[in-house]
Amino acid sequence: MPDIAAFFDRCGWAYAMPEANLWHSTFFTENEEEFDLYVMVVEDWVHFAVTPFIPPIPAAQTPRLYAALLKLNQQLHSVRFALDGDNDVTLIADAAAQSLDAATFTHTLEAIVFYTDRLATELWRMADEPTYFSPLVQE
Repeated sequence: MPDIAAFFDRCGWAYAMPEANLWHSTFFTENEEEFDLYVMVVEDWVHFAVTPFIPPIPAAQTPRLYAALLKLNQQLHSVRFALDGDNDVTLIADAAAQSLDAATFTHTLEAIVFYTDRLATELWRMADEPTYFSPLVQE
């Protein structure tokens, strides 16, 4: 199993370990928004998740937002959007545990922070304002 704690330490990220094989950290975007990051090792995989990525959205807006997330998934590198068990929008990434090294861990964190900073406000605005369409979602 990879040493996730050592990878967090190497990146200079504070973290807690709420249970075995689960690490929790937080980070801030340029807009000073705070996000929760979870890293979990399950069998042969390391799963990264920013959840919730946006606050719960009105049911009437979910089809429009879900369509935008599917389009965005085709544009993203290293990460993708999914729904968690509570139907919260989540930004996720996965890595094979056997091949996860410090460089890959760092790259994954950088991708997560980059896309969170770039997309969270836009997606929340799309969910909150029925007539807003983000220019970041390409047709």
